Amino acid sequence: MRKFVLLLVVALQLGFVANAQTVSDFENLNLKDSSYWNGADHSGGFQSGNAFFVNFFDTVAGDFWNGFAASTMNDTVTNSYTNQYSVISGSGHQGSKTFGLTYGSGKIRLTGSASGKQVAGVYVNNGTYAYKDMLLGSMFSKKFGGASGNDSDFFKITFSAWKADGNPADTAIEFYLADFRNPDNSKDYILKEWTWVDLRALKDIDSLEITFASSDIGDWGINTPTYVYLDNFTTLDANTPTTLNEVEKLSALSVYPNPANELLFIQGDAFLKGYEIRDLSGRLLLEGKEQVISVSSLPQGCYILTLKGPELTHSRKFIKN
Repeated sequence: MRKFVLLLVVALQLGFVANAQTVSDFENLNLKDSSYWNGADHSGGFQSGNAFFVNFFDTVAGDFWNGFAASTMNDTVTNSYTNQYSVISGSGHQGSKTFGLTYGSGKIRLTGSASGKQVAGVYVNNGTYAYKDMLLGSMFSKKFGGASGNDSDFFKITFSAWKADGNPADTAIEFYLADFRNPDNSKDYILKEWTWVDLRALKDIDSLEITFASSDIGDWGINTPTYVYLDNFTTLDANTPTTLNEVEKLSALSVYPNPANELLFIQGDAFLKGYEIRDLSGRLLLEGKEQVISVSSLPQGCYILTLKGPELTHSRKFIKN
C-alpha cells in the first residue's frame, strides 16, 4: 500500500551544504510584465532549472490548454476564468516576477543531474480565480463551508512520483489548498500566501505528477477550478539519507494543551531541533528551541506550529484561547 504523507511546511528556508540544489524559478522564461505563456507555440512545455514542465495545447478544442503554464499576471481582484493566470498573492514567492501554474493536472520531468534523484520541495499558492471561487461560490461551484459555514469542504493536491522505467514511487504527498473539515470553523482556511511543501520523501525519481481532489464534485467531475500555482521548485540533484522514520518521530511528538492559554508544551526527546509558530497567512510570529513555549503574547485564534527535525519538519494547528 502506498504511504500518503502530509507535510505542511510553512516558509522553510532550505540550506544544504553537502548536496547541490537547483531552483526552477521560471525567471529564465523572460516573460514580459502582465503576460503569460500557455503553450500556444506548441512546444510541449518549458525548461527551468533541472526540470521540464509539460504542457498540452489543443487548437481543435478552441485553444484549450492543460498541464503547465507560466505567468507574470497580478490581478488579485477579478473573479473569473478570464483571470486564470493570476496568483492571489499578486506576485511570485518573495515578490518575484514570474511563477508557474498547472491546470487539470501537471507533469514534471527531472532532467540533468536531478534525473533519478530527490526533490526538495516547492512553494505553492492558490490563484485569484480559484481562491475567489471557493470563498464566494459561483453558478458552477459552491461557497466552501456552505451557507452555515459548517460544510466539511476541502481542496487538495497530490504529488505522485515515478522512478525509472515507469515504476511508481512508494510515497505520495498530499497538500491542502483549502480545508474546512474541522468542526471548529476557526480552523478553516483557503491558502492565500506562498507556502513551502517539503517533498524530500520523494527519492530516486525521474518524474512526478500533480493531481487534484475536492469535496465539491458534480456530474462532470470537480467543480472547484483545478489550478495550483508554483514557484521555486527545488531539486537536490542527489539523494540525502533522510528516511520516513523522521516523519514518524516528529508526528509522535506530543503538543499540549490544545487549545492553549499561556504555555504550550512539546513532549519528546532531543530529536527535536526547534520550532516555528506562524499565523494562517504564513507570517512568522515565534521561533526557538525550547520545549515550553509562552504563547501569551499571541491573540486568540488558530496558528500553525512547525516542529523541526534534522532533515524534515512536521506541522500541526493549535488554538490560542
